[in-house]
Amino acid sequence: MRNNLKYLLEEKFNFILNNNQLKDIARLFHEIIQRDEISDENIIRQLEKNDNIGNSKGKDKFQAIKRKLITLRFPLTSSRGKINSRDVYLNELKPPLRLPDFLKKDFVPEKIFIEMSAKNSYLLKRFNAQFPDTPQEELNHLWEYAQKHRFKLEDLKRPLVFIAQENWDFIKRCPCTKDHLGCNYWIFNLGFGCPYDCSYCFLQQYSNFPGIVLPANLDDFFEKFDSFFKKINRPIRIGTGEFCDSLALDDITGYSKQLVDFFRDKPVFFELKTKSANISNLLSLKGAPNIIISWSLNPQELIDSQEFGTAGLIERLQAAKQVRKNGYSLAFHFDPVIYSKDWEKSYKQVIKQLYKCLEPGFKWISIGTLRGTRKLKSASELRFEGKNIFYGELLLGSDKKLRYPKFLRKEVYTNMLKWIRSHDTKTPVYLCMEDTDCWQIMDKKLTSAKQIENYLLANNTFTSI
Repeated sequence: MRNNLKYLLEEKFNFILNNNQLKDIARLFHEIIQRDEISDENIIRQLEKNDNIGNSKGKDKFQAIKRKLITLRFPLTSSRGKINSRDVYLNELKPPLRLPDFLKKDFVPEKIFIEMSAKNSYLLKRFNAQFPDTPQEELNHLWEYAQKHRFKLEDLKRPLVFIAQENWDFIKRCPCTKDHLGCNYWIFNLGFGCPYDCSYCFLQQYSNFPGIVLPANLDDFFEKFDSFFKKINRPIRIGTGEFCDSLALDDITGYSKQLVDFFRDKPVFFELKTKSANISNLLSLKGAPNIIISWSLNPQELIDSQEFGTAGLIERLQAAKQVRKNGYSLAFHFDPVIYSKDWEKSYKQVIKQLYKCLEPGFKWISIGTLRGTRKLKSASELRFEGKNIFYGELLLGSDKKLRYPKFLRKEVYTNMLKWIRSHDTKTPVYLCMEDTDCWQIMDKKLTSAKQIENYLLANNTFTSI
């Protein structure tokens, strides 16, 4: 494309593009073409109509072309004013990766690696019982694998399992981005890696290890929690699901049975976040109101095109209905909301389906819009050819993450809250990783992480425990 584009532009506009200029122009052309499904000739015709380009010379001509392309690339934002070119991330175009088809309906490990300290664990016994023919290899330490095998992005979802002894990252605060409001959530760090493959998943740029790492020493996790909770000594929200799906492999690991039994009598809200319908272990136990099973929700068309391997929307809602009947509490996460010209119709329908299937209220509902680092955009583009959600109106924000401009985010939050409140006036609704200004459009205008935490805990008591 680049050579042909260079020829077309230089012929039409009578100037010479250097390599850096061509890189920026080619990237803008590519994203406009992918998003709008138009030809490069169509874009050039629009450039020819621009008097600023026709009246410019030399370097000024390049700048005029780039400015016009930016307005075409970000039409909604441009309609509200000039875009600072420093907020536009123009990474170099690279050919997409040719990925092996690792995703299967049922997860089957290609190979199991076992740290020597975990070779007598209950977790390995469970894997042995379910996958007796899967090859295994013992390691003194997990990182022996990394030293022998250079990580490649195309191997991210290779179905390798690493059964390890966790020694450090048992419990941590949920990280929040700079100058944005958190909610004082805590992470019970139970594993790293996911059998699902979502085009927006941050693990694509965060991980330097293939497959899935699973800790075998849950007793140590529980001991660390007891020590941690004696120090903090107050109700908190804590859960798994930051670096892995909480239930995707639960039929294999059996984690949920131990987690529910441990946390059911603790004065905390323990949350299992998922995109699965893998709830058989949960249904085999008596639920508890402080154990929250939560689902990420998106329109089915986005699940089909962006959330590969996950349960469908109706499957998620039906699973929620079942676990609620078994005594668990529910929560839902609209995160990320992905903006498009039809987003209102799609998300309004999801909310309608949610409340048609389930009566309010829930422990909480979160809303967040698509966001990510520059590295995530590049990784997603390499792995998901033609999946162009990062070609929406995403500009670099104050935290240097790609985000929709604030007026679009406010539009999303205002409408999502309105649609939720038309069915449900009591469930706490909060924003994920947003700033104080965006919080002012919510029905609770909060300005600190502590206020948000208190809001989410205010109507949740432990009297029934």
